[in-house]
Amino acid sequence: MKITMLTTVYGKNAIGGAEKTAALLAQQLVKNGHQISIISLGAQGTSISHTQDEQGIEVWQIPLVQIYDPYNLKLKPTQNLTPPSSYQKALWHLIDVYNPFMAGQVKKTLKQLQPELMLTHALQGFSVSVWRVVKSLGIKLVHMTHDHALICPGTAMTKNAKNCEKICSQCSAYQVLRKTVAVQPDAIVGPSEVILKRHARYQWFNRIRLQQVIPNAIANEWPLTTSPVLLQAKWRFGFLGRLDESKGLDTLLQACRLLPANSFSLQIAGSGPLEKFKKMAQDFNLNEDTVQLVGAVNAVEFLQQIDILVTPSRAFETFSNVVMEASCSGRPSIVSDRGALPERVQNGKSGWIFKAGDATDLAKVMQHCIDSPNQVLAKSQAALLMREQYSLEKQTHLFETLLTQVLQLPS
Repeated sequence: MKITMLTTVYGKNAIGGAEKTAALLAQQLVKNGHQISIISLGAQGTSISHTQDEQGIEVWQIPLVQIYDPYNLKLKPTQNLTPPSSYQKALWHLIDVYNPFMAGQVKKTLKQLQPELMLTHALQGFSVSVWRVVKSLGIKLVHMTHDHALICPGTAMTKNAKNCEKICSQCSAYQVLRKTVAVQPDAIVGPSEVILKRHARYQWFNRIRLQQVIPNAIANEWPLTTSPVLLQAKWRFGFLGRLDESKGLDTLLQACRLLPANSFSLQIAGSGPLEKFKKMAQDFNLNEDTVQLVGAVNAVEFLQQIDILVTPSRAFETFSNVVMEASCSGRPSIVSDRGALPERVQNGKSGWIFKAGDATDLAKVMQHCIDSPNQVLAKSQAALLMREQYSLEKQTHLFETLLTQVLQLPS
């Protein structure tokens, strides 16, 4: 198949889950004999350029046409730039509803590439205008919805580290406009069942019959763990993620102070206001022998140093790569009941679920782990068996099957 994939950033600037998924999938499709090209954003004020990467993927960069560059795509990045004002942010998002300037450049590029099919991942910076271009050229179109970007410009439905229980008036205005100007893709993919249902709730893609859940994949270089966790004198819990309230870190610390002293340990890793949560731990009388905040870490190494991952997010998670990575390392997870998190622990087979934001309920689950070591070992084994489910080969096979179906759809 001759496939073009579109994502906001690619290569060294790619740090988000959507971009990483796109890169892994593109590389595996090339290995399987398909002709793959990538369209991503380039620096403002440059020309359309293309190169070929080490995997043989043709990478086309289209210069961003917007009022500012939030991705720092400049050839020589400038430090300490003045942050955009709220007015500039609002205008940026309004243009990103339907950006005709980007549409024109994408159309020019696609006429050169002439793919059979286009797979879009992250549309920010391009906007849904590219869908209309794709359909106008008679190219089959598949969209993978990794987050809430079509519904919420912030992508996560959180505001000031707080979870949005419903769509706000500002986001509602953006999404109504976006829905009005968007054309329908031929098929929709989501990394979880819950994210597809979430879009259906807000009247997205309801007329598209071909919809499929294809989970994210673990990178091939992720080390193979040959055994589950070993029995410890006291379990080592761990948190890995962004440090803020929307991720439930405050709930986790509150739960820890409800547990008997010296019955467990907890390591907290990730980027964010470390000192703020160190103070919170001190206020809860959690000493450093029990709770350690270690900042940014290597995920592979961190997961080998803990026994049970705790992901207490209050945000509506659409997949959760960290729980997937923990499973592939043989580490069971305690997760909140938000979004796709229960899916990542097979609704309780390879982990435990508690009520989001409920520190007492989380403490009960952690205490259960402390009191029931055999269950921890059993769920660790179940988690390790999920590695095959998240293999890149399986994900690619599912995509190949779906894309073949799409190509057979009538024009």
